[in-house]
Amino acid sequence: MRFRIGLYCVGFQFAFPGFSIIVLLNVSMFNCLKAIPAGVALASVLFCSHDISAQRISLKTNTIDWVAMSPNLAVEARLSRRVSLQVGVSANPFSFSVFDARLSNYRVEPELRYWFNRPMARHFMALSATAAGFNLRYKDHRFVGDAIGAGISYGYALVLSDHWNMEAEVGVGLAHFSAFNYWCEERPASKNFSRMLPVPIRLGLSFAYVFK
Repeated sequence: MRFRIGLYCVGFQFAFPGFSIIVLLNVSMFNCLKAIPAGVALASVLFCSHDISAQRISLKTNTIDWVAMSPNLAVEARLSRRVSLQVGVSANPFSFSVFDARLSNYRVEPELRYWFNRPMARHFMALSATAAGFNLRYKDHRFVGDAIGAGISYGYALVLSDHWNMEAEVGVGLAHFSAFNYWCEERPASKNFSRMLPVPIRLGLSFAYVFK
């Protein structure tokens, strides 16, 4: 198995006897999904084009995001005996109303993890980042824009079997929000909200399948 990172895409190649499967995630697609160029810029800054030979790769999904109606997928690759890299994407293009509030959002979430035991088992600390686009509506109030942030996370991966893990993670950080903030009147010509705010940079309860 090989893990490839490029300027505008993240790729995963799974080799089997006689054939291989290549999966590419094009980061630039988030321009269309209003994750704003922040998603592209963040990925471009964090990753340069190179190949990483990984003995272990996992695919995972966060159940908390699913409860929030946000389908999501993350890929984690071991870089060394104590370090791994994870890249996650989440999208909620739907607009369900809960107590008169509607929210749709798209996120790209890279993370560099340090494991105290070995990658994908037990305790870890992480440098976490996020780039997001959002559209929040509460009654006649609109809050539409993008955010980019970073922080520190702690997590624990419980090994359930040779291939399955359950993982819990929580993290805090700061994010810069840039948005149109308005009520029922016409949308402003330019963004009128720009602020750095503390955020829960990570909150997850995930199930992972580990390729060995």
